[in-house]
Amino acid sequence: MVIDKRWTVVAVLLVLVVFTAGVKYSDYKNNQEMAEEILLSSSPVVEERLEEEDPEKTIAVYVTGAVKYPGVYRLQEGDRMHQAIELAGGALEEAEVRYLDMARLLVDGETILVPLKGETAEGMPGTNSGHLGSSQRSGLVNINTASAQEMAEKLDGIGPSLAQRIVDYRNNNGMFKNIEEIKNVSGIGDKRFEAIKDKITVR
Repeated sequence: MVIDKRWTVVAVLLVLVVFTAGVKYSDYKNNQEMAEEILLSSSPVVEERLEEEDPEKTIAVYVTGAVKYPGVYRLQEGDRMHQAIELAGGALEEAEVRYLDMARLLVDGETILVPLKGETAEGMPGTNSGHLGSSQRSGLVNINTASAQEMAEKLDGIGPSLAQRIVDYRNNNGMFKNIEEIKNVSGIGDKRFEAIKDKITVR
């Protein structure tokens, strides 16, 4: 029986197509298995990284005073004061850090003031109780150093949102020079100022 050459060519082409498809499927299967293996082996690291970068766990603190790069820095919940100071380039040689509680947990919206040698530690968050300044002993809230949480808790008529505005104003415009300057913050008029003026200080 004579086989038509055309059918022979068709048969050869079919064999080649099937073979090529089989090779590609095998490669795809191997690559998929390799990808799954890599993903599974690295998933704890990936999960940990995602957790570290969770925006809901990010806090912002303002580091100022005797540090190399004063400014607002983003950290994670559970970070401590020494980490914020390190992000700001570290304390200067002329800084006085003896009374700073370097192991204290950070609070979102707070200000960390690193003083120069010879300056008092008054009003600084994290100072040791044996070296409290006059504002802390008198119970006044230092609006230059208090966190948003502290102001919301201790000042009548100042809720979390307004307290955060005070911190934002301070971060953008620098320390308050006097207590009257707090009226520049949106939401604090004469009436609200009268209610808190005897409970706040800038020193």
